[in-house]
Amino acid sequence: MARFNIFLLMLLLAIGILYYWFLVDNSAPDARPHPVSIAQLRSLATAPGEAAPVRIRFERIASQWQMGNRVAAGRGLRALRLHTLSYMIEYAGKPPVLIGAGLTKADAARFEHETFAVRAQARVVRAVARASALVPLSPAPEQLGGLRMIAGTDQAQRLEMQIAKMEEAERISVPHRVAPGLVAIPTPQVHPGSRMVYARLADGREYLFAGKIAPTRRNWRGPRLPARFVTDLGHREDRQAMLSWLLTIQALKREAPALVVVPGATIPKRSGLQQYFDDSALIQS
Repeated sequence: MARFNIFLLMLLLAIGILYYWFLVDNSAPDARPHPVSIAQLRSLATAPGEAAPVRIRFERIASQWQMGNRVAAGRGLRALRLHTLSYMIEYAGKPPVLIGAGLTKADAARFEHETFAVRAQARVVRAVARASALVPLSPAPEQLGGLRMIAGTDQAQRLEMQIAKMEEAERISVPHRVAPGLVAIPTPQVHPGSRMVYARLADGREYLFAGKIAPTRRNWRGPRLPARFVTDLGHREDRQAMLSWLLTIQALKREAPALVVVPGATIPKRSGLQQYFDDSALIQS
């Protein structure tokens, strides 16, 4: 009986250690912020005599629930609601630029999204069809759906060529201008082809779209990495690289306290972002 109790105690201890290591532990190798500054981003975003963006709108395309620890270690087993989002950067009298183009209904089902807003995605597709540029935050289906839905058109080919040029420019992994008021910040160390986007509006408001680096506010504020069962099992992910970019977001926020950090899968409160690409949606919704 004593041996059984010792065995049971050792088993519970092993389970506890594994639970903590794979679900709660937030550690990572020592990391430092990348040498990206607000002054650098402002300089790249602004050009003399050029009209800056005037407004940013968003569409919530799809939603799914994920266990909290998958998003941020220590968040617990309770599910978090995460959204697939698309953003439209508006200019006065000029075609918009899109950050993300949503996803197709088929991909929404394939990736087990609980909801899919058909009308919202249709508005995104209409915006893609007239956009001057598309800047996906990653090469994931959740960022390219609208482009796939106009595949084969002249507009699709033009946007695809722009994205290819952007990817070529990012081989040196330094921030670069992609449109008036917009700067892409490549983050390939975390996910190949991923990037953050800095936006500066005509009225001086500044936004940082964090994409896959920080799906929620908790990720960059903590900073909190995904649990180790996400980053260490199967396809391994670089926790040091993740932490380095989260620290970079923190550093940028300290430099510019008014900077609005927009997480990859949630909309921050009091952000100034306007819902719906088309004001007529206010009547429909």
